[in-house]
Amino acid sequence: MNGPRRVRPEIRDTLPGDSPDARASRRDLRLINWTLGTRSWFETKLRPRYRAREHALEVGAGTGELGRALHSFIPDLAGLDLCNRPGDWPETARWFQTDILGFPDLARFPLVFGSLFSHHFDTAQLEQIGTKLGRHARVIVANEPLRARRIARGFSLLCPLIRAHPVTRHDGRISIAAGFERDELPFLLRLDPSSWKWQVRETWLGAYRMVAEKQP
Repeated sequence: MNGPRRVRPEIRDTLPGDSPDARASRRDLRLINWTLGTRSWFETKLRPRYRAREHALEVGAGTGELGRALHSFIPDLAGLDLCNRPGDWPETARWFQTDILGFPDLARFPLVFGSLFSHHFDTAQLEQIGTKLGRHARVIVANEPLRARRIARGFSLLCPLIRAHPVTRHDGRISIAAGFERDELPFLLRLDPSSWKWQVRETWLGAYRMVAEKQP
């Protein structure tokens, strides 16, 4: 067992987007995502599940790098985040600068995906989000930190090798402690097993990946 989830604030969420610390932490995050193959994994899972003219929402879209990469085959894409619309976000893609907990239009998006998003929320908040998604979504795809002691130890060893910024070192430990294991995320989202079928994969590099599909 790896202990219970602990959700705590991350420094990156308090930094101005153009601050040197935020830019350095984003550099580290890009390197980590490249190592984990995050973008290619999302493309592999989303491409066969996307339906033409279907509205898709990236939650926690951040700087927009993932959404931009997927926009080539998901033209009806929107991003949601607390930060401003990125300057290079696709012109035809919408952007909602808001908190998902108060977002009134979630029902308009049958396909919802996000990377390093769900671990920011506690049990009650995940249930609130999952209740909405369970009613209206058709596909949910998530990439999150794997909560495991070996991953925490591995992250501590990796940071000096990539010269990780102190913000990255702090937030990475917080993220892993707030991550998921086994079927934890779909259960915290309260997805009904009689209506939803999901697959969860834990990678040896520390990614927790869930693909959930509502059954016809």
